[in-house]
Amino acid sequence: MTMAKALPPFDPLFVCRALEPFLVDGRRERIDAVIDARLAGLTVVIENLHDPHNGAAVLRSAEAFGLQTVHVVETAERFRFSSDVSQGCEKWLDVERHPTFAAAVNRLRAGGFALYAAAPEAEASWEELDFSRPAAIVVGNEHAGLTAEALAAVDVRFRIPMAGMTRSLNLSVAAALIISRAAAARRLALRRPADGIQPTGDLDEAERLRLRARFYAASVRGADQILARARL
Repeated sequence: MTMAKALPPFDPLFVCRALEPFLVDGRRERIDAVIDARLAGLTVVIENLHDPHNGAAVLRSAEAFGLQTVHVVETAERFRFSSDVSQGCEKWLDVERHPTFAAAVNRLRAGGFALYAAAPEAEASWEELDFSRPAAIVVGNEHAGLTAEALAAVDVRFRIPMAGMTRSLNLSVAAALIISRAAAARRLALRRPADGIQPTGDLDEAERLRLRARFYAASVRGADQILARARL
């Protein structure tokens, strides 16, 4: 399930061809650059988040660093986010809702994802995590942290290395640091010599086309009406 407005039932290639002439200067190039760097093989799982400001901040960090999907577990309460903080980033993301942590685990395991949980007292550091395979970063409630069920289900628990007297960070800050580090590690693992220093994503061609159509539709005012006329 996605929070973004769904596209009409049009073929993605048709959407791209119909809407491209209506994009403002530079928009197509910007969309292409974002899709080139997009990561399907890295995601975040948010368990029972309470504060809508923290929820929005995590979404914003995920989108800014090139993740495409965020998973939210709503066992205790429904996931909410502040639109003032998110600044519209949700329209570029897929947000999948799960009623239980087990449901999220089943969904991710089916896609071949490893699960890494952020836990302050963990022995492993984030430098030891493997991002050459699809990976999900799991973060918990601001006050209670991750549930025992979540901690038991993950593959690795890890900590953020800290050099100061402070031993913990605000959840949204910690999530931003972890996402930034994980995204860089994922791209490094994916990079081929020919890629040079260019951002590297891992979307297949079908997913690239789907996102291009979605991003075009989100970028063109009156996209639904334009597509309806083009189909006549």
